[in-house]
Amino acid sequence: MWVLKRLTSYLYGTTDTILKLLGFSNLSFAITAKVTDEDIGKRYEQEVMEFGSSFPMFTIIATMAMLNLICLFGGLKRLLIADEVRKDLLAQFVLCGLVVGISVPIYRAMFFRKDKGSMNPSTTFVSLCLASVASLVLII
Repeated sequence: MWVLKRLTSYLYGTTDTILKLLGFSNLSFAITAKVTDEDIGKRYEQEVMEFGSSFPMFTIIATMAMLNLICLFGGLKRLLIADEVRKDLLAQFVLCGLVVGISVPIYRAMFFRKDKGSMNPSTTFVSLCLASVASLVLII
């Protein structure tokens, strides 16, 4: 989780700073009152992560999770097709599998949950597109 948090915060901060310097972004932080209803309290009691609000950082988190899932399947394909088992590929496969395992709540929020705490479909779509483009660039 530490790697995902750092990657997300640095990428988001760098992108926001560049957009602010170019005059395209005017994001600001405002303290607002948090209203909790029964659904949010119920999900909190069940220890389910809340992705209901639309936040640009969710796009980065979801994109990185999808990219790791694509890489895991690509590594699995290479591992099964290869005649010999390479130790470096096996180590990368295990590491990628651990990151995918950590990202299971993100996948649930993107694809399986239907409550108000699930990830917005627009965020899911954008992250799928960005992960697909990144995986195509990595293949070439």
